[in-house]
Amino acid sequence: MTEPSLTPPKPALPTVLESPVFQGPTKTERFNLVLGIDLGCAESGMVVSRDVCMPRASYVITTAARHVIRLAKSGEKIDGILVWGSEADPTMHPEFREITGNLRDLRNKWFAKAKLTLATDASRIEAPDVRHAMSIYDAAVVRFEWGTAKTFAAATGKKSADFANLCAHLGHLENLVFQARFVRGDIENTGEAEVKAWVKKVAELKPRGVHILTADAKSKKLKPLPKSRLNEIIEEVTEKTGLTPQVFSGETVLS
Repeated sequence: MTEPSLTPPKPALPTVLESPVFQGPTKTERFNLVLGIDLGCAESGMVVSRDVCMPRASYVITTAARHVIRLAKSGEKIDGILVWGSEADPTMHPEFREITGNLRDLRNKWFAKAKLTLATDASRIEAPDVRHAMSIYDAAVVRFEWGTAKTFAAATGKKSADFANLCAHLGHLENLVFQARFVRGDIENTGEAEVKAWVKKVAELKPRGVHILTADAKSKKLKPLPKSRLNEIIEEVTEKTGLTPQVFSGETVLS
């Protein structure tokens, strides 16, 4: 008769990862079940440098590989890998292109049907390597909620001339999804002329889709749009572009 083993079994490794940089897999309103990777996180303890408080590429790539392989071997399913930034835009990472390429290869090998999604303000879209990396994603969800250079400058703190540059570069991407939140207050993008200009830009730049967020803006000085006005904007987008905007209530991409 075989003696029972006195060695306790090894505890199973968790398939849900919670760390400053990695989240999930977590269920989201927009992207279903995703593994979130926060390239804008400064709390990983393994930052690029004193001047660049973003997680090291080596840490992101190796940790992502371990977790994705663990999920696959345990029989878990995910709908996508979502790259975003909580404190800084992911495109600001100096190794953004390298990280993106590795994540694509990892997805292709272990979860071929999963979508690779980027949520970004397109902060460094003027850089060719960033534009190339953005084109790798199945969807690049870009914040785009201004119809004029004046409103763009007021909302972002950038120069008015940067708006034309942003639009020019976005026009070359074929995987665009626009994200917009319409608010009233010190900075407003809900006026008839502003919305008309925004819809015109959407028609010109031809994104694959439009996400409209309805959650309250963080600033107490900004008020969300009444539902009646929101419906008017949705109707105008559909009429002028043929796209039917999707409306979401989540405050962040992981909501």
